[in-house]
Amino acid sequence: MTTANERQEKLAAEKAYKEHIHHTKINAVAVTDHILANIHTLHVKLHQYHWYVKGTNFYSLHSVFENLYNENETWFDKIAERLLASGFKPASTTTEFQEFTIISEDPSEKYYSAEEMVIQLVEDFRTNREFTVRAMRLAQEEADDALEDLLISYKDYLDINIWQLQAFVNKDALEDDDYIDND
Repeated sequence: MTTANERQEKLAAEKAYKEHIHHTKINAVAVTDHILANIHTLHVKLHQYHWYVKGTNFYSLHSVFENLYNENETWFDKIAERLLASGFKPASTTTEFQEFTIISEDPSEKYYSAEEMVIQLVEDFRTNREFTVRAMRLAQEEADDALEDLLISYKDYLDINIWQLQAFVNKDALEDDDYIDND
């Protein structure tokens, strides 16, 4: 068994390593840790929308949001396990996820209209797609083929959901998309 002191020392070393890579040369796994934190926030947000959606589209969106949070959980686990398999210790607590997430959540969003919920999810998926593209490129530069392949699949998942959610609000997949791929 480990002592509390030993656990704290290991945690301090892990935090020091993460701080170092965030402030020197960022790498694919560090960016992917942000993706995980975003997925965690999406988990909460998707449940909130699932529970509070109202209106004529209740039945369809209630099911869509449930499918999305289930798929989201699958990606959360796949991505975290890929990082663990590569020797990285991904964020694993709510405190860490709150520190690393870029996606915001707000209790008042439960009062969004169904369309506002969908539009917000599109923005959140686009945010995570931008981080995913960045992590994919870094993984390619680092020759981390397994992580790159997983992130390519995750990006495909995001792109398809962005297209479908955009169609729900009568927009084309790339309409109102501010992301510009500079590479």
